[in-house]
Amino acid sequence: MTTDKPSSGYYGPKAYDSERLPQQKRPAPGANPALPWFNQKADRKLPWGHTEDVAPQSYRADYSPATLRRFEREPNHFANIDFHQRIDHERYRHATAALRTRILLFFNAFGNPFVIAFMMLPVTIGFFSHWRLSPPDETFGQMLIAFIPILAIFVGPLIACNLIPTALFKLFPRQLIKPDKGPLWELNRRTGLVTVFHYDKKGVWGKTGQPEEESAPFYEFDAYTSNELIHGGGVVHTLYLAHRYRNILIPIGTLIGKTNPEECYALWDMFQNFMDTSRPLPDIPLWEEHRANDPVTAEHDRRTNRPPRYWRDMDNETWKQKNEEMGLQVLRLNSPGRLDIMRNSWVSSPRTRRQRKASAE
Repeated sequence: MTTDKPSSGYYGPKAYDSERLPQQKRPAPGANPALPWFNQKADRKLPWGHTEDVAPQSYRADYSPATLRRFEREPNHFANIDFHQRIDHERYRHATAALRTRILLFFNAFGNPFVIAFMMLPVTIGFFSHWRLSPPDETFGQMLIAFIPILAIFVGPLIACNLIPTALFKLFPRQLIKPDKGPLWELNRRTGLVTVFHYDKKGVWGKTGQPEEESAPFYEFDAYTSNELIHGGGVVHTLYLAHRYRNILIPIGTLIGKTNPEECYALWDMFQNFMDTSRPLPDIPLWEEHRANDPVTAEHDRRTNRPPRYWRDMDNETWKQKNEEMGLQVLRLNSPGRLDIMRNSWVSSPRTRRQRKASAE
């Protein structure tokens, strides 16, 4: 799906347009300064282009229509706090919370109801197995009392992990819900630049309090999926953006965690579509409120008569169906098998051409 780009000069000269790729220096075979040498054989480089309209599961779950409607109804008590993260029609700026907040959230994750239910399973199986083999004079209540210490050992710490951070967040929100020192990286659709923010105490940040910024065009980055063995012989994957010519590496996969390769492919497609000014913003709930502010997207929505609140007014059953359909679409992704449109823009330097000519002679 493509659209005619408006001639208003809204986008910068480095903006990414998948239909008009600038000529770039051909990278040296097998060399990428941003990747450690021991990863280059195991990591898989993903091709550019031929994307699908998909998003990873976490983006669909965290920004469902019901969630967005709740955000509209409920006041934001932390609206005056700068958490450094920005997601709109121009940029996706990623930032994390302060260390104290992340630690509490880490422990709170162990108190997830799914984790508690998983830990309850062996206790429940053991309880009913003991019940079947118990003496006839032992009552159900006596057995239940006997299993309480076992239940407390297995589940008690998990419940505490849930209750204690939750209580602390509610009692001391201003002290515990804090932003970190600043953003980590940004993808800017309007300028086409990828920016990484550095916080070196001995450098610019230590002297001025302002992070040092390192920027490069989006089309100079390549996406890689890494492989990591986990306990039990399984393999998990994460996604990185690596600059083709400089030592810039962005662990963009932290947005979705270590997961299956298809989720990484979906994340790569989603950000390519976000940065691509030849097409509208990704049509997922996350960006819906910003669509009218992007000229390409606004023109597309005008021509297709797309309702401004298509997602936000969607009922739960319809959303469930749409979510499941996209989930199946993600599972069918075969990104490594696509043709790479970026290769057509690579040109050899005059010195390299002379070397190839000399070796041929």
